[in-house]
Amino acid sequence: MNLIFDADDTLWDSNIHFLEAEADFLEIAVVCGVGQSEIRAAIRRHELEIISEMGYGRGPYVLALHRVVRELLPPAHQDELSTEIERIGSYLLTRHCDLLPGVEATLRELAGRHRLLLFTKGQPTEQMAKLDRAGLRGLFSRIGVPLEKDTTAYTLLLAQAGLDPAQTFMIGNSPRSDINPAVRAGLRAVFIPHPHTWDLECEELEPLPERITTITTFSKLLELF
Repeated sequence: MNLIFDADDTLWDSNIHFLEAEADFLEIAVVCGVGQSEIRAAIRRHELEIISEMGYGRGPYVLALHRVVRELLPPAHQDELSTEIERIGSYLLTRHCDLLPGVEATLRELAGRHRLLLFTKGQPTEQMAKLDRAGLRGLFSRIGVPLEKDTTAYTLLLAQAGLDPAQTFMIGNSPRSDINPAVRAGLRAVFIPHPHTWDLECEELEPLPERITTITTFSKLLELF
């Protein structure tokens, strides 16, 4: 069996770090007279623009905060806020991502009887650093960090890695990037919801219960595979 894993918020906590960074930024920025809803909308807009240019990741998110400051904040406050963003960004970029409960033991057991692959969005250097710190790189026969995880990306992965869709599962927390495009490409999928999944990754699952299995904890994969 081929088991393809997402990384952020599937193997380790990630989006909670962005949420905490955003809360820190909002606390500083609102004193300049701009409302939180306006700031949040600007962050999302700049995030999406930068993602189209650079892909997902912590570095691009910090750049989005800098662009928000230049767009919305009074010039008199911009230098001070830029310094604060560098502080927030430095912590975000170097923050350790804790493995979710049961991940390491489960992966090590699964690796003894199945082929494991990693397929995750983000900046390649960021993702590889997190993987190395977690000590998990050697468990995966193939690691891919595409710009986007859509149906085309999964179809290409199947061809490049020589995977039989009928014997391949995608495992992740994001309906938009992990589950729905994978099943559209002919794979089966295991959905592991995470309480802090990025709101832009949330959508209704494809109505294919025979192709999608939902579990509540990572270790339950051992019961499936």
